[in-house]
Amino acid sequence: MKETSEHTIKLFIKFGKSEHIKELYENGTVFLNSIQYFRKLEDNGVRGDIYEGISKLHNLPAGDFEIKSLNYKGKYISMQIRESYDEVLGNIFSLYAVSSHGFPNPLEFKIDERNADFGSHCLMIKNLPLFFERIEKAIKDLGHKFRHGFVKYYDADKTNGEVTLFQKPMKYEHQKEFRFYVQRKSTKPLTLNIGSLKDIAEIHETGELIKGLELTVK
Repeated sequence: MKETSEHTIKLFIKFGKSEHIKELYENGTVFLNSIQYFRKLEDNGVRGDIYEGISKLHNLPAGDFEIKSLNYKGKYISMQIRESYDEVLGNIFSLYAVSSHGFPNPLEFKIDERNADFGSHCLMIKNLPLFFERIEKAIKDLGHKFRHGFVKYYDADKTNGEVTLFQKPMKYEHQKEFRFYVQRKSTKPLTLNIGSLKDIAEIHETGELIKGLELTVK
């Protein structure tokens, strides 16, 4: 169990392909893709997110517009403007968090079946203090600054204002994401090696875990 600010994390779960989960379990290979990668990824919204890395969001009500060069005037029902840099630097590593943040009422705990889209297998990480210690040490050894925390979800059709790297549209809420962000002047992937996780984790088939994992209240 891990206390993060005012919330308690019971477990981390990493969903993915069998070979990637096995590599993480046996060798502790942590792969952090770039924010730029997720912005451009087209996979029907499983991992890809066009809102990833935006700095501001503007939702405008119905109004008029004019294209002077074409001598054209028209109306629009609504308009959304997303502000961001051409390239957003840095890398992220995401985990599914079984926590009081995502599930304020343990009796309502249930893993959404859409998480099976990430892959056939998953790694259940049980010793969270040791996991944090290992991954933080690996990042520090490379000399990078980093942050971690829960992702907060917002209504992309109504939000106006600044958006941080720890916010995502509500359509991704079922992912219950806890994110590690590594600050780098790069858009290339980053790989960490934190050593075997056999002593603190278990491999499961995604479908079986989703169906069978339950929380009990003492």
